Amino acid sequence: MASIVLSFVGSQDPYSKNHDEGSLVSLVKYLCEQQDSIKRILLLYTEGTQQNAIDTQDWLLSEVRTLTEDAIALLPVSHAFSHDPINQLLAVQEARLAIEQAQAYKIEQDTLVFNGSSGTPAMKACWSILQASGYAAESQVWQVRDPQKMQSGQARVFRNDVNVLKNEFDLKVIRQQVQDYNYSGALMTFNASSLLDETITALLRYGYYRISLDFNRAFSVLNAVSNSVNSQWMQDIALLRQKDSRALLKEGYFNALTRLKNQKYADFLVSLFGLQESTLKFLVTKKIGLSVSSKASEREQSWATLRQAEQGRLYQHLQRYILPRGGALRLDESISRYVLIAIVDYFPQFSPIAQPFKELNEYCDRRNEYVHEFIGISEIEDEARVLGNLRKIMKQVVGVSEENPFDRLNQEICNLLDRTLMQG
Repeated sequence: MASIVLSFVGSQDPYSKNHDEGSLVSLVKYLCEQQDSIKRILLLYTEGTQQNAIDTQDWLLSEVRTLTEDAIALLPVSHAFSHDPINQLLAVQEARLAIEQAQAYKIEQDTLVFNGSSGTPAMKACWSILQASGYAAESQVWQVRDPQKMQSGQARVFRNDVNVLKNEFDLKVIRQQVQDYNYSGALMTFNASSLLDETITALLRYGYYRISLDFNRAFSVLNAVSNSVNSQWMQDIALLRQKDSRALLKEGYFNALTRLKNQKYADFLVSLFGLQESTLKFLVTKKIGLSVSSKASEREQSWATLRQAEQGRLYQHLQRYILPRGGALRLDESISRYVLIAIVDYFPQFSPIAQPFKELNEYCDRRNEYVHEFIGISEIEDEARVLGNLRKIMKQVVGVSEENPFDRLNQEICNLLDRTLMQG
């Protein structure tokens, strides 16, 4: 590992008016005493400090035997900044350009070392600003005290990083991304921060794969840290990997709610269509126990089953059934969701959800027409009623809880983030 030192050159470099070592000289001398290998030094100077930069370079070459002339770069700042050296924005721009040059020499193990004590106040402050803004990963900001003003017990050279501020900024962004169920975005932000934690990384990846319905990958990433996470997550994903019908319906329901919360209305409607049909199939085949299928290849066998059910009374009910928009059911085609709704409507024990199914189906039909006509969807009409009907159905069919598992996951991730920040 080696250090790449970046510094503005001030009027008191390489020596102060009191003939004390300047801050840049003191910092380099300190780093060398700590057995720190200095790979390169970049010195930024104005038109007024050009000679100071040359003198500083001469001192470094004479005092630091490991440095060669090629390892020290003298970088003139822009004409505009030379004539306005207290301009904070210009100072940041010049420092950022120097960081970009330093990155060309930096390998993964190297550290960017910033001298925060040379130059004008704007020059000194820009390094901390860039560090806190995330422009300089794996960087250190160092301060050098004036020896004439040092207090007892104070070190002359000390680190003054503001990474904790950057971590707080990153944490705020990550928390919002997590609350929006944007696990992939949160993972990218987290990996770019210094808040590294294996468990948090695994949970973010788990959330992304789970909400994408990729249950096998969700299991794999979580299995690696199974001892450090809530066992509930492993239990959930185990049922989903086994294609448990109830678990899949619950997952579809909560997945749809996350899309609605993020105002992804078209995606929510797609989920709603599929969830409605899947719930009807589950109800008819699992709870009522009728062996019917919507597959065309199994059409005749399905109708034969329906003709025999309930001593023929169910089929008679289907024959008399009138659709909400008028007309009869088509009893010579594959089993449609209209037929499934009519079957549910026949059984008294399902009367509490028969009407919610009808209203939900009518809503889906109406919105489906908009989709096919390429009409944008910027809101969900009668959202409260749609959600109320869906909740009634899901509660009776599979018994969903009020708490979204993705919200519980988000809370666990945020708690771990807070803990990591405190530890860091």
